[in-house]
Amino acid sequence: MSLFDLTGHTAVVTGSTKGIGLAIVREMAAAGANVVVSSRDQGLCEKVAAAINDEFGGGRTIAKAIAFDLEERDSIRPFTDAAQKAFGGVDTLVCNAAVMSLRGPGAFDRTLTGNIHHNYRLCESFRPAMAARGGGSMILIGSVSGHTAQPKIMAYSTSKAGLAHLARCLADETAGQNIRVNCLAPGLIRSEASETTLGEAGLAAAAPGIPLRRVGEPEEIAGAVIFLASRAGAYVTGTTLWVDGGRTFLPADRLL
Repeated sequence: MSLFDLTGHTAVVTGSTKGIGLAIVREMAAAGANVVVSSRDQGLCEKVAAAINDEFGGGRTIAKAIAFDLEERDSIRPFTDAAQKAFGGVDTLVCNAAVMSLRGPGAFDRTLTGNIHHNYRLCESFRPAMAARGGGSMILIGSVSGHTAQPKIMAYSTSKAGLAHLARCLADETAGQNIRVNCLAPGLIRSEASETTLGEAGLAAAAPGIPLRRVGEPEEIAGAVIFLASRAGAYVTGTTLWVDGGRTFLPADRLL
């Protein structure tokens, strides 16, 4: 069997009805996993789950929809219980949902509370059952902005830096339970959000500043998630995997 095969595996992906999260949940299903689709909108979750079942299920239900709002602390335990019941256990948790509150009173607190505090509590909520199952993988979706200061998104950048260190700390605590915890840091990725913010012209203008000279695609983040979730990544924990076309650590003006 392929090292990247996820047959018999169950994955929970928060924020998985659009953009990077949608690509992750689709590609994990394509690799054989049962998947829990989640976002704030139950109706949209059900629509995505139905599409995945039609495309990859072969007549079986391999995707189920469970709404979850990262900003609602009281929703963490009910979501955890429902997700674990969906397919009889969870092997991988992908913390992709994020808060990006840019302005206004409380924006900094709101962003850090959602992205760090609530993702930590979500991991801790899944941890006992995952340990009892024999282990698993937790993947925190960070960002290149967690390594370099970004204009106008101080709270978001700070929270993503915190997620990278949270992954290291959790990995240390959970290693004895065979639970691997890693952070994945995407660079500039083509998505609804980046297209709305930058437009096609803005994405094209950003490409020369990336050593690979192009913007990333959501499926390229999904591939890295599958690596970390599968047997291919079985000896990887406590690290940050940069999926950014070389943007963070390589000079963009190098000769290719």
